Amino acid sequence: MPAGSKTDLLLAKAKPISASVITYLRRKTKQLESFCSQREEWEDVRNSADTKVSADGGGGGAPGAGAEIPLQPVVKAMVKQAVPLQPMEEG
Repeated sequence: MPAGSKTDLLLAKAKPISASVITYLRRKTKQLESFCSQREEWEDVRNSADTKVSADGGGGGAPGAGAEIPLQPVVKAMVKQAVPLQPMEEG
């Protein structure tokens, strides 16, 4: 079966899309484009901050931006049930 006839068959079976669906998809596309551009800008800023290192090892950004922050240990609380729950019988 030629590729053109397969496409024609799919188009013949396709249902029309309502205007509200088209509006929704356009809005989501704009939101995605906005998100992607903001992410690209953030990555550009982050990458430029990484590359601005002078010969003495100091960063070219804000004062103290190169200081290391010590990591704090993560504590997870574990709770054990003292008395196991029993299902109640309906009477």
